[in-house]
Amino acid sequence: MATYEHLLKSYDVRDALDDIASADPPAFLQRCFAEGHSAASLSWGRVQQIAVCAMVLDAVVNQREYDFFEHELIADWRIHYAGACTKLKPSAAQALRRVLERDRPQDPDAAAELEQLASSLGEA
Repeated sequence: MATYEHLLKSYDVRDALDDIASADPPAFLQRCFAEGHSAASLSWGRVQQIAVCAMVLDAVVNQREYDFFEHELIADWRIHYAGACTKLKPSAAQALRRVLERDRPQDPDAAAELEQLASSLGEA
């Protein structure tokens, strides 16, 4: 299990989960991926947000466990949003490919973690 320590360095995952939980989770994830795919350039914080959204999708759809997520919350989202989240995999893959092509992290370890995340969603 990857910890994505370089990709998430100095990023507050709990705040991101709170933001997703306070909205309609599938709609929030879709907006995140759409904005990530269409933006002319992305800040490092935005890249991290897209990565966290992709990890949430991975956790819900692929039943992957991430230590830094609230397991009860993810389990609830699996029950309620698995179908809607499955449909978001292509959007997530496009956003991650866009990041890797145009805003690839300078840190090679973070870039490798982003590639691993893209791979876990079925897109290398």
